[in-house]
Amino acid sequence: MKHSIIIALALLTLTACKEKSATLPQPVEMSAEAVGFYCQMDLLEHEGPKGQIHLTGLPEPLFFSQARDTIAYLHMPEQNHAVQVAYVQDMANAKSWAEPGAWIAADKAIYVAGSDQMGGMGAPEFVPFSTEAAAAGFIASHGGTLLRFDQITPRDVLTGADPKPADADQSDIANRLRALAPADRTK
Repeated sequence: MKHSIIIALALLTLTACKEKSATLPQPVEMSAEAVGFYCQMDLLEHEGPKGQIHLTGLPEPLFFSQARDTIAYLHMPEQNHAVQVAYVQDMANAKSWAEPGAWIAADKAIYVAGSDQMGGMGAPEFVPFSTEAAAAGFIASHGGTLLRFDQITPRDVLTGADPKPADADQSDIANRLRALAPADRTK
């Protein structure tokens, strides 16, 4: 009898999870009226991958001019609306940097940080891909480091610091600190 109850509860939980995921808002295509949440500029005038976040209680998503801005918003503790889902544009099948690909869930994307490609606002970008192979091909052409969503820290997106790999060793950290130190160390 106990075994039957446990199985029934597990099935109910799985069904509830499935129903919850089925009710997530789908990505909204950008129109001429879409403006960046931070910059309030027309998104269609900027190249590179964009983002959108759907919040509980708001009828329209917040749009972001860069994937990095999308991730930054998700790391900001002062946001008071519950996030339903966040999307970024997949560069794996993009026609070009000017024509990003389809929308994918931000937490499922694989990102390239520290490449030579700048985002729509001319700032460093976290370039999203749906496959590791596409991200590796991009790194071969543009440099950078591969990061998964859960490896991106608030420091990576909320400060001007260069993104770092999650497994950066102490010598890498020391090199970064030396690079930030004043060049003239004479007494």
